[in-house]
This record gives sequence, C-alpha cells and structure tokens, in this order.
Amino acid sequence: MLEIAKLVVTFLSGGFAGALLTEWFRRRGSRVQSIPLIERVNRLVNPELEGITLARRSSTDSPLEELKNLREYQLTMRNDSSIHLQDADVQFDFPADDVVGVASRPRVSKTALVAVSAIATPPWRKAFRWTIPHLPTGDSVEFTFRAVDPSSESYEAALYRSQGVVLGKIVGEPPPKKRYAGAIAAFSLLFFLVGVLVWALFTGRLVSGSGEKLTTINLAGCDLRVVSLYESYSQRANSPWQIKHRLLNVGTQDCLIQSKMMNLPAPVAIKAGDVFERESISESVPQLVDIEISVGATSTSLTRTTVRLYAEH
Repeated sequence: MLEIAKLVVTFLSGGFAGALLTEWFRRRGSRVQSIPLIERVNRLVNPELEGITLARRSSTDSPLEELKNLREYQLTMRNDSSIHLQDADVQFDFPADDVVGVASRPRVSKTALVAVSAIATPPWRKAFRWTIPHLPTGDSVEFTFRAVDPSSESYEAALYRSQGVVLGKIVGEPPPKKRYAGAIAAFSLLFFLVGVLVWALFTGRLVSGSGEKLTTINLAGCDLRVVSLYESYSQRANSPWQIKHRLLNVGTQDCLIQSKMMNLPAPVAIKAGDVFERESISESVPQLVDIEISVGATSTSLTRTTVRLYAEH
C-alpha cells in the first residue's frame, strides 16, 4: 500500500496529472456558491398590551408621534461556502424612506463591518451598504432593521465583489447541511485519481525509469559486464523512452561484440578497461527480452550467446 501511495504521489507531481487536478479545482472553485441570509424576524412591532401605544419623538421639543406601521427585520448572514469573504459588499434595500439599520460584529472574526454610502434602486426607497473586511467560512453576522410605514414586507439583499458567492434568502433557521455533498465530492475525487492511476499504469506513464539490469559475459576470451536500463526521455507527458546499454570490458584483452538486435551489424572492438555505450528510443515502455549477441577476443572467432536487456516491446 505504501508503494502504491508513493507511486501516486510521484505521478501526481508530474505535469499531466497536475494540469488535470489544477483544472478540476479551478472549475470547482469557479462555481457560484449560495450562502443563506436567514430571515429570523419580519414582523410588525406591536406592544400587545392594552392601553400601550408605540410612539416616538423626533426632537425634544416635538410632540410624540404614534407609529402604527413599524416593521422590524432581524437577519443573519452565514458564510457556509468554501470561500473566505474579504472586502465584499452587502446591500439591503427597503420599500420605505424612514429606516434605521445596524450590523453586529461577525461571530468569529470580530472584524466590524464598515458602513458605506448606498443608493436604492427603484422601486426600493432606502438602501444600506456595508463592506465586509473578513468573513471566513463558518462565520456569521447579524443585521437588524426597523422601517416606518413600509409599503410592503419585502426587502432585497445582494452581495458585491464576493468572488462567486451570492445570497439565498431563507425564512427561519435552515436544517443542518447533510454531509453527503462533501462525501460525494471526496469520492468523486478519489474515483478520478484511481482512474488516472489505472490509465498511467496501463500506458506506462507512471513509470519514470527502470532499475539497472547487470549481466556478466565470460566467454571466448571476453570478460564483459553489461548494464541495461531505460528512463523517460523528458518530463513531458508523452515523452518517449530512452534505452541505454553499457558494456564494460573488465578483461585483460580487447573484445569484439556484434549484435543485430543492438544495431551492431559489424563487430565492434572494446579495448580492455574501456566502456562501450549504445542508446535507442522506444515509444512504449521497454521490456526485458533475450538479446542475441556474439563476442570474442580479437584473436578468436566470435561465439554466440544471449543476454537479457531492455528493448522496445
């Protein structure tokens, strides 16, 4: 299991899989996410006590003014998206000219909202706007408004500069979010990674190179060490494979080698202590196969033998 994990990490660090994952996360992050604006209170203010009248005084010298149509709104904006809201604006519009409104500090960040000027868009008559310095995921902020003589119980709310986050009005406390969506997303990502891993295994893109295959040839007066290996030609996703063979003459006399399968149709001499190298390119992952080779000291005839070397499959 550990080896598979290492292979997955190695592959995912490559350009092709990295590009796929980057695109997947980009598309996921670019989707519009809705956060709830919870309408906890939207009601007429009524003392509900016999003989009690709701009134206000505009100044110390003015008489009391009875308020027969005073509506109160208590709203909670909860950021349950995956985006931390920073320097976004929230605006509220009401169907009344006489409205007061306040915003609490966010519950988690404690970073106070900043009131800015706002212009209501008809048919709305009064607007409030705040800049939200920081509202991280899971944080919430409370708004309270009181409107005198509104023409209806309606209001409008919207987010601006919110990086793809919009408001969705909900009446009453919403039920807790089910965890199925996160589980499905995680399972989808896992399924995607497994699919990429299977594809990589079958196409050979997960393999970055081979271990060196060492063969000893002690024949016809020759004492050779043959090392065969392969590796990816470059870091590109569709890179071909580079096959390398190194033949070291560890004997005390020169040695001749010949092999059509190694593209050596005529004998080639390797002096004592020297190394002879041969390279080739393969489009598919090389495999170990039996290669026929003829060897012999310069003073003897060549003798055929076979060695296991990497070759195009």
